[in-house]
Amino acid sequence: MKSTERMPNPPQQEPQQITKRQKKLDSPQTNPHTFGFQPEEPELPPERCQHIKFLDCDKSVGRILFECYHCQQGILSEFTGEPVIREYKGRPSVIQVKIKCPTCEQTAIRLNTGEVLSTTAIPSPWQQ
Repeated sequence: MKSTERMPNPPQQEPQQITKRQKKLDSPQTNPHTFGFQPEEPELPPERCQHIKFLDCDKSVGRILFECYHCQQGILSEFTGEPVIREYKGRPSVIQVKIKCPTCEQTAIRLNTGEVLSTTAIPSPWQQ
């Protein structure tokens, strides 16, 4: 082929009609089970959480490793006994033992146990 010769043009395709079915397939899929969830809505801020790890649950003195709910200080506590059940407003209720944070002096956690033996502040294993 000479450089002056032109290559034949590819055959032109006729524009196709877009059907409603094709439009629906091309649009973002909507799931009827999302109950009107719109991806354009702003995402909610994350909720606070508290890291907790129970240790030695099968022994007479158990240990719990957790972070203070308020200041995220790592705390190691030892506890013993079964939950105490008392009457509250005429009904039996489990009494929760409040453990105070040694750093911020606020209630770090509430446990359903008989007695807390010790509370020690430690570096939090969950903080990086």
